Amino acid sequence: MVEAVLSAGGGSLETSAITGRDYAFRRGFIERKGNPSDMVLMRVSGDSMEPEVLNGDVVLIDQGKTRIVPGQMFAVGFEESIYLKRIDNLPGKVILKSANPAYPPLELDVRGDLAEQFRVIGRVLWVGREYK
Repeated sequence: MVEAVLSAGGGSLETSAITGRDYAFRRGFIERKGNPSDMVLMRVSGDSMEPEVLNGDVVLIDQGKTRIVPGQMFAVGFEESIYLKRIDNLPGKVILKSANPAYPPLELDVRGDLAEQFRVIGRVLWVGREYK
């Protein structure tokens, strides 16, 4: 798990390349999903993806899967923030959608200089939840 917090809300600035806790997965599961060396775990902060992903959940992200597939859930970065959202794209625009209806879609203009500010970190492959 990398020490990064994905915002399911207004955007997170919490990132670090430092690794933290390890999680165990069956090798066959991981290999079916993609290249294990491209995968990282990140914790989610916020409620914009509820009820699908809850505050505190852990997501497995494949950083090798950065091509936008409409409707799929991705970790994305825009400017200094990182988000967990479903993505749709239009010419020159990316639309970040929350599962929680309290959060309206966020439309990003990714033309010109702003194109360098947007990045797809990777597609979400798995969500896990710990109960206290």
